[in-house]
Amino acid sequence: MKNINKLFILVCCLAGLGCDKDQKLVSEIAGEYKVESIINYDNGQSTNLTITAGTIFFDDCTMKDGVGGNCTGWYDVNGSGRVNFQYYTRKEGGSKTIRISNPMPVKEPQIIGYYKFDKDASFTLLNGIEGSTDAANGVSYSDYSVIKLSKK
Repeated sequence: MKNINKLFILVCCLAGLGCDKDQKLVSEIAGEYKVESIINYDNGQSTNLTITAGTIFFDDCTMKDGVGGNCTGWYDVNGSGRVNFQYYTRKEGGSKTIRISNPMPVKEPQIIGYYKFDKDASFTLLNGIEGSTDAANGVSYSDYSVIKLSKK
């Protein structure tokens, strides 16, 4: 019986550690950012659409049921009005990823998709993952964006 109790405690602790690292990632990205640039790519080729003005906001939410995120946010580029989105985070090993989604069709720029998330002292960089898919919605992304942000 003692071994079962120890095993249960160990599993609970490990589960908590996994949630904790994803919650830290939510806290790391949360906030309002100035858009330095958004460069869109289609099948690996840069398109003519490059954005250099706007705001992106990531809400600082509390994780639910161990899911890394399920948070809300919005973006407004070139004064075109706010577009709401949801985002999910995941940290596995040294890789930090974020998925930005919106169930409604959105106007350009298309920032919906999967990104690798990197941050340094000056900028936050979201590198789009080419060829990523959203199996739940049956969507495949051959187009992607690279987004450079600075904290407001």
